[in-house]
This record gives sequence, C-alpha cells and structure tokens, in this order.
Amino acid sequence: MSNMAINASSGERLSFYQLFDQKNMKVEIPIIQRDYAQGRVAEVRDTFLQALHDYLEKGEPFRDLDFVYGSVTTNTCGRDTFTPLDGQQRLTTLFLLHWYLAQINCQGESFRQELSTDGISYFTYETRSSSREFCNALVTNDIDFSALLMESSIECLSKTIKDRAWFYLSWESDPTISSMLMMLDAIHSQFSGNADYFDKLIDRENPVITFRFLNLAEFKLTDDLYIKMNARGKPLTNFENFKARLEKTIKSFTGEWPEYRLSFKDAPVSGYDYFIHKIDTDWADLFWRYRNVASQDETYDDELMNFIALCAANFLLLQDTEDSYSLKKRLFGLGGRVKRLSFLEYEQYRFLPQALIIELITQLDLLHGNVNACSGIAKYLDSNRYYDEEVVFEKIIANRSSLPEKLRFHAFYTGVANGKAGAELLSWMRVVFNLTENTIINSVDDYHRALQAISDMAQMDGTILNQLIQNVSVKGFLAAQVFEEKLKAHLLMKSPEWEVAIVELEKHKFFKGQIGFVLKFSGIVDYFNEHENVGWLDGGESYFEQFKHYADCASALFSKIAHSSEALNFAWERAVLSKGDYLTSTSPGKFNLLSSRTNKGNVDRDHSWRRLLRLPLLETSLWNERQKHVKAVLDDPSFDLCDLRAGLETICAEGLKERPFNWRTMLIAKPELFRLCNQGFIAKNSSEVVLLHESRRNHYQSELYSKYLELELIDRGLHTPPFSIRSYKSVRSGEEFASLIFSGAYVNEQEFVLKVWYWDDQYIFLFYLNNDESTPFPDELKSALVFCGFTGIADLQGYQPEDWTCSVESHVCYCTDHMHALTKICELCTQLMKFSDD
Repeated sequence: MSNMAINASSGERLSFYQLFDQKNMKVEIPIIQRDYAQGRVAEVRDTFLQALHDYLEKGEPFRDLDFVYGSVTTNTCGRDTFTPLDGQQRLTTLFLLHWYLAQINCQGESFRQELSTDGISYFTYETRSSSREFCNALVTNDIDFSALLMESSIECLSKTIKDRAWFYLSWESDPTISSMLMMLDAIHSQFSGNADYFDKLIDRENPVITFRFLNLAEFKLTDDLYIKMNARGKPLTNFENFKARLEKTIKSFTGEWPEYRLSFKDAPVSGYDYFIHKIDTDWADLFWRYRNVASQDETYDDELMNFIALCAANFLLLQDTEDSYSLKKRLFGLGGRVKRLSFLEYEQYRFLPQALIIELITQLDLLHGNVNACSGIAKYLDSNRYYDEEVVFEKIIANRSSLPEKLRFHAFYTGVANGKAGAELLSWMRVVFNLTENTIINSVDDYHRALQAISDMAQMDGTILNQLIQNVSVKGFLAAQVFEEKLKAHLLMKSPEWEVAIVELEKHKFFKGQIGFVLKFSGIVDYFNEHENVGWLDGGESYFEQFKHYADCASALFSKIAHSSEALNFAWERAVLSKGDYLTSTSPGKFNLLSSRTNKGNVDRDHSWRRLLRLPLLETSLWNERQKHVKAVLDDPSFDLCDLRAGLETICAEGLKERPFNWRTMLIAKPELFRLCNQGFIAKNSSEVVLLHESRRNHYQSELYSKYLELELIDRGLHTPPFSIRSYKSVRSGEEFASLIFSGAYVNEQEFVLKVWYWDDQYIFLFYLNNDESTPFPDELKSALVFCGFTGIADLQGYQPEDWTCSVESHVCYCTDHMHALTKICELCTQLMKFSDD
C-alpha cells in the first residue's frame, strides 16, 4: 500500500460485534464501493461460509479475516462513522451471519439493541438508499423460522423474507439486496443447526472471528491509493449517482418542510428522511411496475429520470416570469421532448430548489396513492374520454408524450393536488381536454403559456364551471375555444338535459370537444353575445330543439366521412360548394377543398372541416361567411339524415341548375376531380385552376378545365377516331401545361396528334405531326383544319418560333368554353376520318 507497510502486528484486532459494542461505531458502505456481490458468486460464497463454519465449529478465538481498513468520521451524536475502503464484502457477510444466528438463537432483540436505534441500522449502505432501507428492515423485523416458505420442497429464507409486508418489490432490482438474499439462503443451508455459534461470535473477551482494523486517517495516503483500491469495484449507474447527489442536496435544505409522516414513525419526519425512504420503497415499487416502458433494461432508472425531468421542467417554467428562451432551450429538445439534465447541470443552473423537491414529492405520492404498487399508479377517475391515467403516464415516463399530453398530465395531478375529485375532477379534465385539443401547441412557447394558464385555473377557488361562468381570464389557449367553453359552462349549469346533449356531442370523435358551430347555427351564440347569459324565457325549447337538430345532422354527416369524404363520393364538399366558396386558403393562390383526412403537412389541423367550423369571434370574419355555406346545406330541404348521399347529390344537382358554368360547377359535377387531390390542395389564379395531386407544384398536377373536358368525353360516351389513343398528361412543374392528348391518327402513314390545354380563359388546340421534321401537311388536310377553325401557327399575329415547340406546319385553334371544345373535337374527328389511313 503505497509507502505504508502492513504486517500482522498492524491495526487493531476487533470482531464485527466489537465495532458497535466497544468502538461505538456506525459502519457505512460508501457510494464509491461496488455492490455487495459475495452472495452471487457461488464458489466464493460457499468457500467463505465453509471457512467461517469451520472456525466456529473449532471455537478457537481470534481467527483473523485479514485487514479491514477505511476512514473514521467523528459525529456529534456520539457514534463515529466508519467508512470501509476494503472489507465491504466480508463485513456485509458478517452482518448477515450475525443477524441469522441471532434469529435462530432467539437473540433478535439483543441484536437489535446493539446494532440499531429507532429502527435505523448501524450497519448501512450509502450506495443505494434501498440497500439502506433493507438493512433497517432486516434489523427491525424478526422471522419465524418454524414457518419458512418452501421452494422446490426446501425451506427458503429469501422467499419468506420477500413475502413479508415490510419487503418492497422494487428491492429485488437492487443487486446488493439480491445478493444479500442469496447469501442468507446459503447461510441458512450451512448454519441452520448451529444456534450456539452466535455466542461464539459475540464473545467480548475471546471472539472466534476477528479482523485487523485500520483507520486510514492515521496514515498519510494519497487519493491515487484510494482510487486504486477501488478500481475493481463496479461503478454506479448515472441514475444512482444522480440520486445519491440529489439526496445530499435535499439533506442540505434548511427551509421548512410540509408535515411528512412514515407509517413506522410516531412523529413527523423531515423532507429528507421522507424522500430517501420513499424513493427506495413505495415510489420504487411503483416505478418497478413500469420498469421496461422507456428501455428494456429491467430497471426503472430511465422511467423515473424522465418523470423527474418533466416535473422539474414544469416547475421551472412556472417560476420563469421573464419567459426565458435559454431556460426553455435547456429543458426541452426537438419535438417537445424533455431533456434529462445531469446533476451537475441542475446544480450549475440552480434548478433544484427545495420547493421543486416538495412538488416532486407531492406528485410521486399522488401517483402511488394508497394502493398496492403492483397494480400500477393510483386511479382517481373511472374510464373516460378526457384523460387515460395509465396511457398518459406511460408516455410521460417513456418521454414519448406530445405537448398537449404533457399539459393534461400536469393539469390532472395539479387538479388532484388542489382537492379536485370525482365529478369536479372529471369536469376539470373535460375543459382541459377541450382547450388543449383545440389549441395549436407546437412549440415550447405555446406550451409555456398553456401551462401557466392551467396552473392559474387550478389554483382558483370554486368549480371550473363556475370560474368559466364568472368569465375569468384564460390566456394561453385559442380565444375561440375559451369563449366556447365559457358559453357551454352556462348551458351545462342550466339543466341536466343540456348537460347530456352537450357532453354527448363533444364525445363525437370528429369534433373532439369543438362544437361551437352547432351553438352558432342554433342561434345560441347570438343570444349569448347580446345578453351575456342563456337565461331565455321564451323560445327556450326552440333553442334546445335547434341544437339537437344541428347536432344530429353534424354527427351523422361527420361520422360518415370521418375517415374519407369518398364515403359519400365527395357529395358533402360538392354540396357546400354549390352554396358558396368555402375553400380555406394557404399561400397566395393556393386553397384547400377539405376533402382529405391526411395529417401530412398539418393538413388535418389547418385545412379540415374542424378548422373551418371553429367558432369565429367576429361577424365580419371570412370564416363566418364560409360557415354560412355549411349551414345552408344542413338547412336545405333535400338534406336527408336517413340517406345522406342521396340528399346531398340532390342538392348538388339543384345547384348545377342555378349556377353559371365556372370552376365551382366543374368540381360540383365531377367527384373524380376531388380524387386527384390527395391532400385537397388546388392552385387558382386568373389564368388557371390546377389540381395538385399532393401539396406542392413539384409533384404531379392536373389542370381543372382540361381534366374536366376529358371526363366529359368519358361520361358522354364520345369516341374520337381516327385518334386511337386518348390520354391525359399530368405535369410536375408550374412552367408546363397539363393537357389532354389525342394520338394514333395516321394520314399518309404519318401520325398526327391533337394536344388540348387550358390557359387564360380559353382552351388551346394544337394539331401537329408527331416527328421532328417540318414535313408539309397535305393540302386537303390543311383545308379540313381551316374548315374546323384552325390556323397555321406561322400565320398567327405576333408569331415567334420559340413560342411553340413544334413545326411551322402545325395548326392551332381556340375555344372559350367546354361545350365549344367538345364540338370542336367531334368536328375535327369527323373531318380527319376522310383522310385517315384506317
């Protein structure tokens, strides 16, 4: 050992018992030491126990077990603390052997008095508080060795211990405790008939088993030696290091604690004592139940760390009055995932005040409740649609929860902590669900504002509905949804009939709590805005009947098209379009038909019927105009709840009779046009209307008027010989024109092609020879083209060769509407048949 010589005469000869009886010490295995492992290695365990058994059987005193050395710290309480640097494994085995022999010698109480005070063992572990708690429990409790449980027809001491009420299931995940239990089974097998050995161990004058005790504080040793002596040890995990340091920080707090009580203590305990007990008992048992939710490592380290990280992040955000960008960046990563900071980071940024620990204890106690942790977290609500306690908790500890789910988690346990229970807790979570579901919460800034709003509401006096009726300020959420919740609060308090009707409609999977448009269509919003209440006397039944009518219509309709508007052949969108232009807009010239249910590019959020039906706060709002078209369809006499598709198709047909022909007419008439728009987007300007197959113009796209012309040819059953091939060419650029192509017509063994596209309020027909040569057209063909109204492009006024990617022999024609275009196609085909090779 460095420059220090150790020989047989070095150190003080002591027995295990004398450390406590004569030296008046407490033995604490330090954090730097590895787990107790002697019990796990059968060869080492059995060899050592056999040696101890042989020593005790012979009874010769002072059989030394080599050196035990470490440091001694003087404490003011009168009992010094010995921290062994070497000898941990032997000391732990001797502790277990003494306990076992005391038990079978009926000396449990004597052993307890010598090695503990008030249930606290003088032999303990700093490595894990669970190991510390187990040592306390073992010293405090006796075992009836006449009634040991059996394992494979053999008495099993460890099984009996684990069956005791004081044994926590999570202790099984502590490798030190697991090894201790193995050692106790081995001790029982080796020493079960040797109760008299206990007296030989504790003999004050001539103890059989001893060791050489060295207090290293009496020697000048370097840190290098300390490290070398423990190099073989197993390092603590990140979580164990974090927890050990956190416990030391908690111990340093000098502020007042709430009153904490432990079942085995008569008087209240400090927050430190409460935390270190619970973190390795009740709370550990709870998280052990969910140990593989975040990672498949058979520990609950990641799960508990994720929970602590969110609890800390929420607490710190709520203390942040300056809305600090740097704080949010430290606490949250991409997608709103909570960052798990190291203990050094928590210390560096002063993120661990006593108030946070109090909040953490509160939430952990609420999660555990008063139930058996084997069954999972404590449940405070029956099954409901607003908050699934188990599902959200697992997402939280896996760090896979969305920002709205994090808000609901915080709201739920903040509500419980503030006394909400039963119907009020359910009502609270209903409002929280509606607000978080119908407010866009994409960023940590959004999250911070909503978190503060929830915290403020949770601390207000009175029920949540009374708060809303009193028009309390609710910031951080979409103003339209806040208004809706306040209006619904009045109705929910008005009568049980209103409560049933509103809650039932909110449950609809498509609406997800947003039903303001039904209240508006029923006239209730207008009444409320005028009177600031719903206290109508006359017409009360009418309001309720109107509400039920629109609720039934909307429920049936959106149940049918919840997954796809194609379920009704896009008849809903077409019917609303027959009443007016309802399309939502995005970038200039880009609109959405609301016909898609995709969630790509936030289509479901920004361009959906739910978005269009959000309650507008201003009568002058464009959204209000759009909603009027929806109401017009529901009010139409042809709207049929019993046969939605037939009723909507009738509305479409009537709309076509009354409308001038334009882009809306085409979409109403041809549901196939909707099918092309996978995400519902179209581009529309004064020159063209483009059907975007996806969301951007670098994907395939079709042009509305030319595509409509193709569908008309199909629907009318019009054939176009001598053209043998008819196809539609979609394009992938705004620089190209999508077009209808007629090909396969041969004259003098040469193939002629007709290309039709639409631009600037007219159809453009281009007739050309399908080769790269400027072969002259036959004179008779030119005459036929002129007869049909075509002009040679070389004869066009202002003609420039670079304007046309075809030969100068090509001919062009223009048509202003689709009927004229259809006639022109038929006329051309008739003329071409006269010259066709076929």
